[in-house]
Amino acid sequence: MITAKEAKELYDLSGQEIADYLKYTVEKEVVKAAKGGKRQTIIHLASLETFRHLDQVITPLQKGVVARLNELGYRTEIKLYDVPYIPNALVDDGGHGPLHQNFGIVISW
Repeated sequence: MITAKEAKELYDLSGQEIADYLKYTVEKEVVKAAKGGKRQTIIHLASLETFRHLDQVITPLQKGVVARLNELGYRTEIKLYDVPYIPNALVDDGGHGPLHQNFGIVISW
């Protein structure tokens, strides 16, 4: 039986999760944007409380997707976009709450 470490190494080498994410999520958004006359699209990932930094939440999958897109000739960046907002579920009775901001992979060609 292989060890968990060996299984993780095989997983990392396969690149299958990155390939699937590119095929089933990214590719359709790039095609849709390009057919719509745009030279950029954003793949929404999540929102982040404004006091946190992106480096704290970016996953190895997201880093791998960006690296693969760069290899394919795209310009990519994971960044914050849109204006900060208070999620509806976190608004208190006074209309206050923690600010969040969306972040995603910005892909340009």
